[in-house]
Amino acid sequence: MSGRVLMRSLLVIVIAVLAAAPANAQIFAGTFSGFHELGAAPGSTGAILTEGIGTIHLVLDANAQTLTYTMTFSGLTSPVTQSHIHFGRDHNAGGVFVFLCTNLANGPAGTPACPAGGGTVTGTLTPASVVAVAGQNIHAGDFDAVVRIIRNNAGYANIHTTNFPAGEIRAEVRRVRQDRDAQGDDE
Repeated sequence: MSGRVLMRSLLVIVIAVLAAAPANAQIFAGTFSGFHELGAAPGSTGAILTEGIGTIHLVLDANAQTLTYTMTFSGLTSPVTQSHIHFGRDHNAGGVFVFLCTNLANGPAGTPACPAGGGTVTGTLTPASVVAVAGQNIHAGDFDAVVRIIRNNAGYANIHTTNFPAGEIRAEVRRVRQDRDAQGDDE
């Protein structure tokens, strides 16, 4: 998929998400690339040279305690094993606090399977989706942590493959539109 086709697809999805989002919802998105990756820790290798690309779109409804997502990806070097959102800033690794998909049977109940060769995954995350990250003070079921992390630009999505178990492509999750809340404010 060329960059222009990907960007057009991103625009169409963002417009559709904005049209369907509840009035109090906040929209977030990210573009996956191997250039955002850190490699395996310890001794991070740095970016991953891959043809893998993708997008993630999220609709956060803090009042309903839901985070609805659509993730699309292709061009990876090997089958996808899992994908999730981590608590970490740009160029830093962090713990997994919600699963987007997995083929390893290691996510919370209801976690969808990842399309191994590429495709689209959709779902809705709730408090039951939040897993504990003890070293970062995230407690299982704490949806307020999800809200704070996403609103403060401290989350990134990662797609892991058999060739790159620490992650082949990464997307920094950022707000798409401004609303009543100041971007980056801790609430």
